Amino acid sequence: MNPTPTFIDSSRLIFRRSLTQARRAPVFALGFPILFPVFMIGLFSQLYRQITAVPGFPASSYVTWMAPAVVLMSAMFGAGYSATGLITDIKTGYLERLRLLPIHPSAILVGRLAFDVARVLTAGAVVLAASLALGAEFHPKPATVVLLAAVLTVWTLGYTGVFYFVGLKSGSAEKLAVLIPLFLPISLLSTAYIPKALAPRWVQDVSTINPYTHVVDAARQLMAGQIHAATLAAAFGAGLALVALTQLGAARFFARAVRTD
Repeated sequence: MNPTPTFIDSSRLIFRRSLTQARRAPVFALGFPILFPVFMIGLFSQLYRQITAVPGFPASSYVTWMAPAVVLMSAMFGAGYSATGLITDIKTGYLERLRLLPIHPSAILVGRLAFDVARVLTAGAVVLAASLALGAEFHPKPATVVLLAAVLTVWTLGYTGVFYFVGLKSGSAEKLAVLIPLFLPISLLSTAYIPKALAPRWVQDVSTINPYTHVVDAARQLMAGQIHAATLAAAFGAGLALVALTQLGAARFFARAVRTD
């Protein structure tokens, strides 16, 4: 008699299934989180190359300024992939078949989230490499590299949580397409493209409460080889608050789907 799999074993099983699915659709799973950020930094670094000459601009290279933001965009461009897969599993009845196995229901969600983090960290590394090839500066230290990965992880969980929340609440994978352009207002109303001091006052006010601003600011300092406790605290605080707001709600709706499936 086979022993009942542990929660970790169950999560690993879902992770492997997600990886198998990604291999069948690599463009959606890994292509989008890489291609669009690379396209953006390639285009913007040329269009706005001279903006660093504006008095008060705190960087000598625009590609260096923008690189941390596009690394974090890896999470934003691929956010709906796993959430769409989960809703599809629910709609097609595959979730019900999974429940026939001795798998803890929470492991289904955790396994998918773990895969989201793994694929976004991979995509973020590729985007970072592309940014360096375009001339971005990076001063890696063991601590800053680990912290940069942690910031990207928290942002991934928080931002993808929006898609899980909406998808599980509505029960519709189609509605997730409406969320794809969400990255535009979030990134434009932040410090991703220009410093806060050079933005209009109302944009400064919005960017202050925009969690993306705080994770970008932290990533920018980490890429410069600097560690500032206050900036990191703001980044992790904003990111974890977003995780709590979205993932806890998503978990509640997922539990409801499991009970009623």
